[in-house]
Amino acid sequence: MNRHLIGAMILGLLGTAAAAPTAERPALKNQSYRAADGSRVLQQSIELPAPVAEAWAAFTTSEGFRGWAAPVAKVEMRLGGFIEASYDPDAKIGAPGNIRNEIVAFVPQRMLAMRNRQAPPNTAFDAAAFQKLHTVVLFEPLGAQRTRVTIVQPDYPAGEPWDTVYRQFEAGNGWSLSQLHKRFVEGPADWSRLRTPPPVETR
Repeated sequence: MNRHLIGAMILGLLGTAAAAPTAERPALKNQSYRAADGSRVLQQSIELPAPVAEAWAAFTTSEGFRGWAAPVAKVEMRLGGFIEASYDPDAKIGAPGNIRNEIVAFVPQRMLAMRNRQAPPNTAFDAAAFQKLHTVVLFEPLGAQRTRVTIVQPDYPAGEPWDTVYRQFEAGNGWSLSQLHKRFVEGPADWSRLRTPPPVETR
């Protein structure tokens, strides 16, 4: 099982989102669609019981990212900066097996766009193919204490290796959104009891 890539790459695997929605756990919404040119757009969202400033900080600060996404994380919040993370609690920032996502665009408290530049070895999908895509996170305030967070990955071509990448991140992004929601309901993750993603085969 490869715990390192799933989750922190905006990454994650669908775990709690399959449970019945309640006031504490709203339904994960899959709004994926096919664009006019025939490519697929992977799009999922969830509502958080948190103001937009706190939702934004969960992605754009090292402490915030460690609170839900991975036990080891460093965020350089600037254009050309990186979100680097690992699910291995013993990992060190800068290690070649970490996940590194470059920040390619942002609008404060509204949009964050990333492209993966480094993936761990032996992923369950074609990492080089995934690195040709980009990930956009949208933040929509729904009031003083609620925010909708949407993860969008556009421009998936048809066929392999894209079909496998799509399935991986359909599950992974859903898990990430569920973990993000859990952070604002239950508090920051206790990584001494690692929130292990569901099993994923590696090549």
